[in-house]
Amino acid sequence: MLPAEKRLWSVGIPFVSGTLLFMSVWDTGAAVTLALAVAALLAARSRMWGLAACTAAWGATFLAVLTVPGPYDSWAGEAVLPVLAGYVAVFLTAWAVGRRLTVRRDGVESRRPTLSWPSQRRLLTYLFVLLGIAAATSALRFQGVVPPLLADNPDAARQVLREQSNIVIGLLSEAWTLGMAVSLLRALSRNWRTSLIYYALAGVFAVGAALGASKNSVLVGIAPALIAALSMYRPRRRATKAFPKTPVILLIGLAVLGTAVFLGGQRTMAGTGSFENEFRSQYGGNAVASSVGSLDLSLSSSTETFGRLWSQREHLDPRYGAYSLTFLGSRVEPLVGEADLYAVTSQLSQPYHMNTATFVAIPLLDFGAAGAVLFLAALGLVVGAAERRLEFTTAPAGQLGRGFIVYFAMFGLYELYPFIYPTWLSLVPGLYVLHRLGRSAT
Repeated sequence: MLPAEKRLWSVGIPFVSGTLLFMSVWDTGAAVTLALAVAALLAARSRMWGLAACTAAWGATFLAVLTVPGPYDSWAGEAVLPVLAGYVAVFLTAWAVGRRLTVRRDGVESRRPTLSWPSQRRLLTYLFVLLGIAAATSALRFQGVVPPLLADNPDAARQVLREQSNIVIGLLSEAWTLGMAVSLLRALSRNWRTSLIYYALAGVFAVGAALGASKNSVLVGIAPALIAALSMYRPRRRATKAFPKTPVILLIGLAVLGTAVFLGGQRTMAGTGSFENEFRSQYGGNAVASSVGSLDLSLSSSTETFGRLWSQREHLDPRYGAYSLTFLGSRVEPLVGEADLYAVTSQLSQPYHMNTATFVAIPLLDFGAAGAVLFLAALGLVVGAAERRLEFTTAPAGQLGRGFIVYFAMFGLYELYPFIYPTWLSLVPGLYVLHRLGRSAT
């Protein structure tokens, strides 16, 4: 650290601490939001980029709750911010500790790695096999049903699909996700002129994933690839760079996020429920205003629902793991009993039927307020250790695995995704096959 930086930190830390103390008396919600912003900067300063991104996302969520009005806003959202901030702090701190405790055996951590890809023939064969699996699965999934992306009422079409879907279709549909992530990462790791086929494949996989009219179905494939691509980038002083510049990758991410927000607003405007009616009355037909409302809804609705859940926690008996095992399906119900998180959250969020309630909802319902602290601490340690272990791997599968870990951690803004949906499990064998293809090519 340079002397000027030391002086800046020596002055900045007391100043920020005093500001947070003052704001905690004046407005606790604003104080914890500022604290998250400062924590994100500290994590970035320590080059813990995944942790910094997750912390910044939580800060943006709290800011949306405090500043942007919406039809779902209530007293519970702002009131629960200090509580939720405490749980988030436990998880993020454990994440940082998990990283610190994990030391690579080879000790090579000073340089970002260059990925070791399979040969182009092997990789294209792998991607086209994934495309075939994904296309065949979609043909079965949408048989006799208009894809929600093309339907007049996307929410109604999605409900029909949920009722006639099954676990096999869900697992195989992740071929869209995996193909999108691999294609995009490969495209971003080469000169654009030699990457056109991979950009084209990434676009095809993205369109296929978007047929279900779910923002997450697209983001879950693109975000891990962008995270991995950013991890690979290092400026090089030569005419041809092996990796694109960081601003290019960030612009791609912003474009994808902006498109998802816009389409989310249009989807809500096309709905027919009570929430959609209020949404239209508030934002009218203004595309910009509806996009802002969609972004606010994406960021703040889960916190609002968690606020209502927190206010009713004393009336809900602990289930001791029943909700945490939701992803295993009905086979574990004879052991732990039936547990439907969405039934609880939909009841609490009436008349709007919001399902997600942040990643704290499951441990809170399973183990109570104190047990949730231990649960999130253990989860943070695992995430931090796994993310650190994969940070400098040269295997594309390992870097994508790290990208998925960071993305699912950030998805905690909405819910504890891996503990609810089992479909992510099919990503593991897909990444393993990619890893083996790379090893056999060397």
